[in-house]
This record gives sequence, C-alpha cells and structure tokens, in this order.
Amino acid sequence: MGRTWSWLLAVIVAAIGLPSTSHAQAAQADPAAASRGRHVYDSRQCRGCHDFGRQQSTGPDLVGVTDRRSPEWLRAWLKDPSRPEDPTARALRAQYGLQMPNFDLTDQQINDLIAFMAEQTQLHAKK
Repeated sequence: MGRTWSWLLAVIVAAIGLPSTSHAQAAQADPAAASRGRHVYDSRQCRGCHDFGRQQSTGPDLVGVTDRRSPEWLRAWLKDPSRPEDPTARALRAQYGLQMPNFDLTDQQINDLIAFMAEQTQLHAKK
C-alpha cells in the first residue's frame, strides 16, 4: 500500500508542476531562438490547444511551463509526447483526456520552442 501512495503522490506533484528557480534560470529566452520558436508554435498550430495566460480546457496553459518543467523534460516531451513510462505525461493525458500529437520536431525546433515559451513566461511575469 505504501508504494501505491508514493506513486500517486509522484503523479500529483508532477501534474501540479511545482516551480523551480533552477528551471527558470536554465530556460533563459534567446530572442533569435524565441522568434524561430514562435514560427514553430504558429506553423504547427499549437494555439489550438495551448495559449499563454488564458486557461483552456484542451491543453495546459503554457505560461510558466519553463518554470514548472526542466529543459530536459520539455525536450523529451516535445520529442515524444506519448512516453508511457513518464508519470507526468500520464498525469497530463489523464487530466486533459487527450494525447498531444508527435509533430516530429527537430532538436533545433524543440530548443527554439522552449526559448519561445521561456520568453512568453517572462513577458507574462512583467504584467
């Protein structure tokens, strides 16, 4: 029974995504990369499920995602969002009832998207 509770607690903590200052510092927004990331965000129609600063039911609000998740986790998620062994991925699928599609992003596109999300998080923090 103790193992079940430990697993459940890990899933809840992962779903909540507690902020970490080290994540925010690691995902500083490079303006050129953020601009390219905006293009990827727009061209892949990410806004259909995600936005910045507006709560949506289709997918998580992306403001603060670079604070809640490490760059390594974001890279792995964007590379393969269907990772079944990842408790955070399972919790997000359960919470939103959807599976994010795999857009077959290159490593450069993924890094640019992370820079764009970091930039948007910083912009919303200043409001």
